[in-house]
Amino acid sequence: MKEKVDRFERILKTRVKGREEEQLLLAGQKSEEEQIVSRLDTLRSQKERALVSFGMQQGMLLSPQEMWFQRKSIDVIEKHICDGDSSLCDVRQEIEATEVRLVEKHREVQIMEKYITSMVEEWRTTLQKNEQNEMDDIAGIRHCARGRKIL
Repeated sequence: MKEKVDRFERILKTRVKGREEEQLLLAGQKSEEEQIVSRLDTLRSQKERALVSFGMQQGMLLSPQEMWFQRKSIDVIEKHICDGDSSLCDVRQEIEATEVRLVEKHREVQIMEKYITSMVEEWRTTLQKNEQNEMDDIAGIRHCARGRKIL
């Protein structure tokens, strides 16, 4: 029985390690998500500043080339925002998939823990019964031995 419990405890350790790996992966993905959100916030504020700057030059004399370059810089920022939104969507989908796997691994670990606990309890109960039977046998032998001496 001890070998069986040890074997299942090794399996449990493997599953716990798998769960911990998923937790680390999830933490990394959440960190990546925060970085993307921060970068998107920065890009959006840059875009706002560029639009305000572009709008303020309304009465100024600018060459078409200068206007084109300013508008092009706004377009580049918008493309970065679009790419960032796409990356954010991908990361959030990965996070969702990782969370599903993590929940499943956590469930597996809990099931293994309960099974091992029940096996240990069953083993302990069996040992206690065997010990009690041995003690009863010893007490019976001593009782019989005393009864013969008295007679």
